[in-house]
Amino acid sequence: MKRYYLELNDEKFAIQLGNFASKIDLYATTFGMTPEETASIKADAVFFQWGVNNIKKIETYKRNWFSFKKILKHGEHNVTINNFPDFPVLESPPDVVAAGLITRFTTMVNRIKAHQDYTTAIGQNLGIEMSTGAKIDIDQAKPILKVVSRGGRVNLDWKKLGFDGILIEKDSGHGFVVLDKDLRPNFIDNSPLPADGESTVWKYRAMYLYKGSEVGLWSDIVTVGVTG
Repeated sequence: MKRYYLELNDEKFAIQLGNFASKIDLYATTFGMTPEETASIKADAVFFQWGVNNIKKIETYKRNWFSFKKILKHGEHNVTINNFPDFPVLESPPDVVAAGLITRFTTMVNRIKAHQDYTTAIGQNLGIEMSTGAKIDIDQAKPILKVVSRGGRVNLDWKKLGFDGILIEKDSGHGFVVLDKDLRPNFIDNSPLPADGESTVWKYRAMYLYKGSEVGLWSDIVTVGVTG
């Protein structure tokens, strides 16, 4: 069974799984779910949300260290800096679950959808029906990148237009390689700048992401000169 309903972005899947787990008790009897099965899906939802929340804190910590390194390298001469980024305080782990929670979720969803009493209305309430929003042209979609300099860093401005994000590739002089994924406009390139007094040319291109896959066409290549 194809899983068009499934959110493949981690944050969106955490929300989808949490919604499903919070409402499954309403339909457990209808679809013959045991208390152990509903308890399992609830534990999966809590544990996965915990993981997503802690990843966000770690990513913020990483960005703060990039900023600290920039100040250390390019800040005012002979000024002592001691405001190191605070180490993230991670949430206490909930009850541990086994690996493969997405398989447990989709197996349960397939079982529900195959039941004679399943309806589209139930699926919409559980968040397991494909969105009925405006159709996205995933074949011809092409991001439009605008490269600008803000705060001494290269920024890539772009618009979501209903997609999940973009995959960014960068050419620093040796061909295009994957740089990062960006799920919320706009993107800041925190790559180290050239050595003091040196300059180079950076090139960028991007492709849209939808349901966990790269779709559409590469953007036009944008170019910027950077100096250390």
